[in-house]
Amino acid sequence: MRALVVTEERGLRLAEVEEREPAPGWVRVDVAFCAICGSDLHLRAMPHVVPAGAVLGHEISGHVAAPGGERLAAGQAVVVWPKAGCGACDGCRVGDNHLCAVQPWQLSSLGLGTRAGGYAESIVVPEHTVYPVPDGVPLKHAALTEPLSCAVHAVDRSGVSGSDTVTILGGGTVGFLLAHVLLLRGVEDVRVVEPNAVRRARLAATGITAVDVDERNPDADVVFECVGSVTALSESARRLRTGGTIVALGVNERPTELDSVALITKEIRIVGSFAQNRGAFEAALDLLAGGDVPVGRIITDVVPLDGGSVTAMMDALTGRPGDHQVVMIAPGG
Repeated sequence: MRALVVTEERGLRLAEVEEREPAPGWVRVDVAFCAICGSDLHLRAMPHVVPAGAVLGHEISGHVAAPGGERLAAGQAVVVWPKAGCGACDGCRVGDNHLCAVQPWQLSSLGLGTRAGGYAESIVVPEHTVYPVPDGVPLKHAALTEPLSCAVHAVDRSGVSGSDTVTILGGGTVGFLLAHVLLLRGVEDVRVVEPNAVRRARLAATGITAVDVDERNPDADVVFECVGSVTALSESARRLRTGGTIVALGVNERPTELDSVALITKEIRIVGSFAQNRGAFEAALDLLAGGDVPVGRIITDVVPLDGGSVTAMMDALTGRPGDHQVVMIAPGG
C-alpha cells in the first residue's frame, strides 16, 4: 500500500507500507479524499509528536473495503471520526473520546501522532468511528465533516446566544465553517477578521461579513480565536467587551501572550475547544446532509498522493496561501 510518510527532515515521501488486516470490530477504508488540515502544517514540524515514518491526515472520506461487523457494507461511502480514544473509559462512553484519559489524542487520534492517518491509499480504523455518508453528499464534501464538527463543538462550548455580537479571528477553513454554523444557530451579528483578500471575498460571497485586520469593529460578546499565533489571545481580548468570552481553537506550540490586566479588569472568560465529541461529529453530518453549509466554496485544489505535490501545497498554505484554501489529497485519482 502507498502512503506519504514524514521524513527525518520533516518532508513527505511516498513509500510502500504494510497494509494491516483489520481485527474484529475494525474496518479497512479505501481513502477517496483526505484534506490537508492546518494542524497537519504544525504537526509536520513537531518530531516530538509526529515521529519520522508517521502518516498524517485526519479529514477523511472513502469506501469500506473490508467490513469488520454487520453495520457497514463493502463499497459503502463513509467518513471517519478520527478521535477513537480507548472506547471504554467514562469519557469515551459518553462520546468524549477526544478527551480520553486512557489513550491521549497523540496515541489514539488518526493521523495526529503515532496512528497512521489518511495520507494513504487505505486506513484501518475501529468500526465505531466510521459513519455512512448521507445520500447526495459528494465524498469531496464529506471529507470536511471533521473540521465542520470542530466548528459545531466550538459553538456548543461557547454559550453564545442569538443576540450576541460575535467576532471570528481567522477566515481559514474553521473560521469559514464557524461563521456558517453560527448563522444557522440564529446568531445574526457575525464578522470574520481575515487579512487575505481572497478569503474575505469567499466569505462575502456566501453572506458572511468579512473585514480586514485594521478595520475597527464594535467590541464583541464572544471572540472565536482560530489563528493560533503568539499574539492571537491578546488580540482577542482587545476586541472583546467587558464580561465577554474568548473561545480558543487556534493551535500554537509556543508560549502565548495574554494581557493579564485586560483579562482581570474585563473579567474575560476563556474557553478551550479541542476537536470534537461524537455528538458534534454527528451534528456536522446532519448539516452536510441538509446542504446547509457551502463547504464546496472553500475546496480549491485536489492533488494526487504524491510527495512533491502535497509538500508544495503544505508549504504554500504555511506561507502565503494565495488562492488556495482547502486542498484535498485524492489517493485513488
